[in-house]
Amino acid sequence: MLTRIKYGILSLLLSFLFVSCGMEDYLYLYPVPAGNINKTLNTMATFNLPNIDLDAYYYFTRFTIYYRIYISDIAESAAIAIGNLGTINSALASDYSALEPYTNSDTTISTSLSTIFKNRNYYALNVFDAELDNVLSKSMLNIDGNNWLMDNSVTIDFSPAPGALPVIIVNETSYPLYRSNGDGAFEPAPQERYFRNTAELNRDENINTKINADVVNKTGISGPRYAYVSMYIVVTGTDPNYTAIYSQPTHISFFRLPE
Repeated sequence: MLTRIKYGILSLLLSFLFVSCGMEDYLYLYPVPAGNINKTLNTMATFNLPNIDLDAYYYFTRFTIYYRIYISDIAESAAIAIGNLGTINSALASDYSALEPYTNSDTTISTSLSTIFKNRNYYALNVFDAELDNVLSKSMLNIDGNNWLMDNSVTIDFSPAPGALPVIIVNETSYPLYRSNGDGAFEPAPQERYFRNTAELNRDENINTKINADVVNKTGISGPRYAYVSMYIVVTGTDPNYTAIYSQPTHISFFRLPE
């Protein structure tokens, strides 16, 4: 009897040590491969979402896209080179540099990733008359575990045509992109929150924490004001404790907002 008690105590101690040493289940989410993303100038990006095994990665829930808008005095129609980010807007160069180490991480990012984006004033992208979390959720993309409902291809289109609305195309359905309001923390202008470079969006007095908190200004502009957006995609999940977990982010592209 004494031997059994000693054995039980030893088993409990070993279990405690295994958990304390981090030997519990390690939840990993593979990112969207950067090599999957095909960019066209600063107007379009097409990429394939990874076909996730829902039996193995049961904690996967959706794909999330984060964005921030940058005002500039530069009218760039070509693809934007990393070395030219500071010319577009110094905050764009600073944000990209700060976030770049996370895109090169080889492990699942901790639960602080959403805070990391929030601290850089990046917000979760949405779509008009729907929720992007639902459009890119596992329930929309998958059925019966691994039988995908779509061809995995996603296109983000910032057509420069006058009056065009930037869209995301998922499973052949087009959704107009819609700016965040920070869950009610600010009131974007214009009230129609499409991704277009309007006077209300780029006006100095509207770029603050109460109105256009998702926009960063550029000082010293005396002429035309242009707008660009930087976007990242993240594979998102929920652990057994209902805590969000994330893959490393993947930078999608820099897009110019149509006029």
